[in-house]
Amino acid sequence: MLYVTSSGKTRISTGKLSDTFAWGDQTCRPHLDNGLAQADLTLGNREGKFRVRDFVNGPPTDLLVENIRNDTKYITTFTDAGWTNDVMTVVNMIYLGLITGRVAVVPPFSPSHIGYGTGDFPFGDFFDVPRLRSTLEHPVIEWRDLKNETSTKHDVIGCWSLFATTEGRPRGSRLHNTLGMDVSHTKVPDNTMLLNQHVSFWGLAKLGFPQGRQEALQGTTPFPSYRYKKSMTPDETFMCFDMLYYVSAFNPFEWETDYSPAWRFVGRHLHFHPNMIKLAETYIRKAFGLFEVEPIPKFISIHARRGDFGGYCGNSPKEHCLPPLLAWTNAVNDVRARLKAKYGVSISPQHVIVLSDESDDAWWAEVEKLGWKRIDHARDRTTERYRSLWYPSLIDAMLQAMGTGFVGTHGSTMSLVALRRTVDWNNGVGVMVRYS
Repeated sequence: MLYVTSSGKTRISTGKLSDTFAWGDQTCRPHLDNGLAQADLTLGNREGKFRVRDFVNGPPTDLLVENIRNDTKYITTFTDAGWTNDVMTVVNMIYLGLITGRVAVVPPFSPSHIGYGTGDFPFGDFFDVPRLRSTLEHPVIEWRDLKNETSTKHDVIGCWSLFATTEGRPRGSRLHNTLGMDVSHTKVPDNTMLLNQHVSFWGLAKLGFPQGRQEALQGTTPFPSYRYKKSMTPDETFMCFDMLYYVSAFNPFEWETDYSPAWRFVGRHLHFHPNMIKLAETYIRKAFGLFEVEPIPKFISIHARRGDFGGYCGNSPKEHCLPPLLAWTNAVNDVRARLKAKYGVSISPQHVIVLSDESDDAWWAEVEKLGWKRIDHARDRTTERYRSLWYPSLIDAMLQAMGTGFVGTHGSTMSLVALRRTVDWNNGVGVMVRYS
């Protein structure tokens, strides 16, 4: 595989890639008590096609600049816009890395959806990074591969800003602090814009090349950095963006289409870490009353997003605005019929798992009358068991994508990504339920 170097030459990498370096394992060990089978979350030394050490100077350092190679070009972004949106942002970034020939550096996830009192969650503790690298045949590394997670030193760096072009100011992120980055932003050119806040992949890709970068910098003035108030043009070696959620090839919101290049070439290859899958399977088995040795039956997952979506109802009562339970029942029956007609697959009416942020006990009582299975993280003490507020949403995301059928909430990116995974990973069927 060829990669563009800062000298303009190409470099061939042929080594193997260790998930955790030879100089230390990264682990995520849950605290377990009664109720759910133990899942071993130790990451271990799983090898891929490339070695991380081929794209860094050595073990993680206190300053980013000390560990980026002078013969390698990188690309990254900063996330802080809700977890699923951040997953989509990172996938867009990795796709930009593919078309620009740059090493993709994935950040940890920021806990914007669960509260900033919680720590960040490492990307590679949830997703299978070695498998992604191997499938893409492209280097993807993590921030923690480059910079010490406990470093108190700040790098000052110039990055590009999409938000400065659409909103008049750069978009901040808590990751600037947790990663120790003092960022000076320069707005991307107006000619990168599409519609509805979106910018073009290739409009951004050209900024990673000398001619495109030079043209884009004409007549621009960088925004001063947040901490040290320094103004810097975007770094040529370590290309970075404030946020890459609103990026498309041609049309806005292309993730909703089957031709989305970010999904087709990156997103569908971004699988869960094997040990996280084992963890999710313990919840499925418990929901269906299965022993550990029993096979998991084919099932349908429901993502009924009701809590925050109820705020969109305005003055209308929730029961008049949000989909009634009958709408979900009809959607499940539709999915069962499609699976039977298309693949000859029969799903038991009771093999349905419901995941929802609904807090109304009466609503859940009606769900249980249908024989559907509820994942109740409060009852299962998921947060306490794994000592992290992250795990309920991580487990829900996996369960949504592990069924043969899926019923989601229209307008929810979490449902959108789950539907994509169900169809592409499981050869499944999915539908969306709309609210009024």
